[in-house]
Amino acid sequence: MLALIGSGCATRMSVPLPDAPTPRATPSHVQNVAHDELPCVQASRIDRWEHKLRNEPAFRNTTADSLARGAELLPRIREQFAAAGLPAGLALLPVVESGFRAQVKEHGGIARGLWQLEPATARSVGLVVNARRDDRVHPERATAAAVRLLATLHARYGDWPMALAAYNAGAQRVDRARARRPEADFFELAELGLLPQTSRDFVSRFFATVRVTDGVEICRAV
Repeated sequence: MLALIGSGCATRMSVPLPDAPTPRATPSHVQNVAHDELPCVQASRIDRWEHKLRNEPAFRNTTADSLARGAELLPRIREQFAAAGLPAGLALLPVVESGFRAQVKEHGGIARGLWQLEPATARSVGLVVNARRDDRVHPERATAAAVRLLATLHARYGDWPMALAAYNAGAQRVDRARARRPEADFFELAELGLLPQTSRDFVSRFFATVRVTDGVEICRAV
């Protein structure tokens, strides 16, 4: 990982992405792992995103640039997740959310910060968001809030793909989709078109990002 992200001031082409790890055979999308580890997820949607991140210059460069910007923050963010008993690999979410830009706003100007939290969501997990202060742009405070939110969502849904879909689209959207197919997992709901396209891409791109950065070391097959 350290060899990948290199220096925070590296140019985009000097931050190479490693070769793809050897694929694993698995009978299901998500293998059971300890609570503090990310699952080894096998799905064609993730495969397609991994191909984009490794081979399409725009996506490859964007990922490399994001990792370079996050080089100084990543160790501490990993520590915060690990201290809460959550997978340290979740520290890579800002690669997809914000490109590790602490001040960035989404196009609509509502969500903000490394973790792209909307004001109401941020306040619900203990952040101050008002005209004088916005904790969403403070990396340490915002990460603590993201840890609390992700822990709550994982406790609610029981697996990380579904929890991440709820993080992106909101729990109500995910609950409506699950109500239509109660036994379906995230990838089945995605194939049925019951989740928003943005969420389908968000979750798949995140797990692809984990593959091309942390690779097989971030998850453990059983």
